[in-house]
Amino acid sequence: MARSRPEDKLALVEGLMDDDNKTVVVTGDGTNDAPALKKADVGFAMGMTGTDVAKSASDMLVMDDSFSSIAMAIIYGRNLVQNVSKCI
Repeated sequence: MARSRPEDKLALVEGLMDDDNKTVVVTGDGTNDAPALKKADVGFAMGMTGTDVAKSASDMLVMDDSFSSIAMAIIYGRNLVQNVSKCI
């Protein structure tokens, strides 16, 4: 949804969230991404190039502005959940 209006991005997030079995994650770096970042289940803002508005609307900051960092965070998070589940 790059180069889309903020209302369109927000409408997409809300539409995806209507499906109960989905987790909606949004990445963004600009002011126009803020409504979608705020509404999503998880919002990732770019830490180096992101605006202050996007950073404050997000849940997490990607400090090196690399999408591979997001993928690694998901892998580590899933691994952590699996290990805790095994212990319980």
